[in-house]
Amino acid sequence: MPGALASVASLFEAAGVPYAVIGAHAVNAWIEPRLTADIDVTAQISSADLARLQNQLEAARFKLTRAEGVELPSGPDFLRFASGDGTVVVEIQAAKTDLQRAVIARAIRAEDGVRVATAEDLIVLKLIANRPKDQVDLQGLVALPSLDWGYIERWAAEWEVFELLHRLRGR
Repeated sequence: MPGALASVASLFEAAGVPYAVIGAHAVNAWIEPRLTADIDVTAQISSADLARLQNQLEAARFKLTRAEGVELPSGPDFLRFASGDGTVVVEIQAAKTDLQRAVIARAIRAEDGVRVATAEDLIVLKLIANRPKDQVDLQGLVALPSLDWGYIERWAAEWEVFELLHRLRGR
């Protein structure tokens, strides 16, 4: 799916929608890749942005399969698009929190040109989600050298996952 990831990222860029890939595809940019079924993105997306992005995705044969909060003045909360053959699913979380906006602002370009969340931001997001697969990803992420632990601790405290971080680092 690496080709699909770059293709989807190019649609966000063509629509002028600021984004960062999060989830397993972003983790794969930092540690040994693992298989993942969907492309998770957080995006700065207004209703106007949504219209442009939806046009780009539909032109690439994606269909909107789920939308939450589209009627909100602040724009949609969550969108899911699937390719015509169903093999590629793109899940978009609207950036409505300071953390999500920071994830987008701090995103880096991976080797393939796709904007991915930093390792520090992924650690915080994985702590918040705290599913079994996130815990596996966290083991690899926290072992990376030169992490900005002050940044991670600040967001972990704000999102009330500092104790999880402390236990993780204590291993």
